[in-house]
Amino acid sequence: MKEIKCKMDRVKEGVSLLKQLRDNGVKEWSIGFEDLKEKIKEWVSGEDSWEGSIDFRDYGRVADVELPKYNNKAAGLNFRVKKI
Repeated sequence: MKEIKCKMDRVKEGVSLLKQLRDNGVKEWSIGFEDLKEKIKEWVSGEDSWEGSIDFRDYGRVADVELPKYNNKAAGLNFRVKKI
């Protein structure tokens, strides 16, 4: 049975996504990083899921983000090269 992901798990997964980006050279002050941080903050404080793309134009990339509602799936991010 699926259970709604608890706030603690959402915080851990959100921090992990942001840390992975930082560890791979994305600056915290970039617009994309700030946009992702805001989406994660909204996701942590609610109970809904969120899926979408965030533009990291400074890096020529797009992050396809999945922030799930239920605990049977972890939050994920695909940081791909932006199609021109």
